[in-house]
Amino acid sequence: MADAPPITVKMQAWVYFVTWIQYAANHITRKCYTNVKNVMIKLGLSKMVLGRMDAGFMFTYAFGAPLAGQLGDMYDPSMILGVGLYGSAACIFMLIFGMWNHLGESGPFIANTYFLGVYLVFGFFQAIGGPVGTAIMGNWMVTPEARRNRGLIYGTWTTHQYLGNIIAPVIIVLCNISHAKWWWGLMWPVFINAGWGLVCHFALPATPEAHARKEAAEKAALTGTTLNTVPEEPAKRGITIKEALQIPSVAGYCVAFGFMKTINYVLFFWLPLFLQTHFEPDTANMISTLYDFGMMPGGIIVGVVSDAMGGRRGCVIVVFLLILCPLLMIMALFADTLNTFTLMVMLACMGILIGGPNNIVTSAVAADLAEHPSIRGSKSALGTVVGLINGSGSFVAAMGQMAVPLITDALGWSALWYFMLCSTVISCLLMIPKIKQELAGEEAAPPQPKAGGYATISTAEQKA
Repeated sequence: MADAPPITVKMQAWVYFVTWIQYAANHITRKCYTNVKNVMIKLGLSKMVLGRMDAGFMFTYAFGAPLAGQLGDMYDPSMILGVGLYGSAACIFMLIFGMWNHLGESGPFIANTYFLGVYLVFGFFQAIGGPVGTAIMGNWMVTPEARRNRGLIYGTWTTHQYLGNIIAPVIIVLCNISHAKWWWGLMWPVFINAGWGLVCHFALPATPEAHARKEAAEKAALTGTTLNTVPEEPAKRGITIKEALQIPSVAGYCVAFGFMKTINYVLFFWLPLFLQTHFEPDTANMISTLYDFGMMPGGIIVGVVSDAMGGRRGCVIVVFLLILCPLLMIMALFADTLNTFTLMVMLACMGILIGGPNNIVTSAVAADLAEHPSIRGSKSALGTVVGLINGSGSFVAAMGQMAVPLITDALGWSALWYFMLCSTVISCLLMIPKIKQELAGEEAAPPQPKAGGYATISTAEQKA
């Protein structure tokens, strides 16, 4: 058996950077669309159609994430990642095309068929980035140092989505300042997604073996020689959804994460609209980014603290959620009367407390779960586990999204904060079995390393 290819810090940094930007590109696309909804309504697209588009997106994202994870585990992840970005760019361009041709004013049937159909497909393409990008990261972050600092690495890496959420309103504001036509706010994400799709497809090595083979082939082409020392790519054998659900704690995380994601998505989709009841649209969009700014360090803090606590990530997640509860209560009681500075501080703090758990569950926690002995440490499991947790969370969040307009219309905005408070409490209750396991030290031992291979860690290194 040929020696496994070495993993350099330089290549790990490149993989980290490319996958980080690709997921930021996904969120730039979603957030730009959210920020031009008001213009689309003025141009004839009904709120009912937009509401169905949001709900449809959540459901196709939910069902698409596990499928995308399995595709990434079974086929070339870099190609799959590129396809996700190409498809996202194409769908957003089709939305622009529909608005150019006034399809939103062509009657309910055409508007629903065209725009809802496009956004349903868009949901699937967007679902690819999370599980497949995480799987590629998992292929490279297997050195002893990377394993010891898994929480920190994934905590910083998951800031990608908030980078995208912050850049998107900046794009919209700059388009408004330059007096560009409204659709440029969507056209820029088209260019970003299509361009970075090419980078992912052709310049992102999915595994160390793939990178070694590519380098060997280039060297052979230059020297005219044949190299036989390049290790073969391990045969891909992804796990099934049933096998993933049988991993201890996966099913619990799937449901608990759903309620965490419900809180995040309520604020993601509805916070700008709530703020617009008190501020001008551009000001409201910029203030809403404070929530995203808060979410960026949240994952880093949870990651670092959970690393220091020996990987007891469940305990850290619940502590963050418990601290969030009184802040949501304050918003429910006083959101309409808070001064601007206090509101901004509250949103930033809530971002930290929500962002930390959201970021870590679908990255470091999923990476931990994908190494459980029950699946024999299969390297082709991470994408499926991430997709399952993310997809299940999105399904629960989609149900929550359907409840939001009913709650706000019947009971007002304050009731929405109580709704998020209840979701937080439910998430904490669902985490109780995991907390008991971690505090009692009943977590299963990590899988025994196989002889050879770049994922091997010696016993001494494991104890370090």
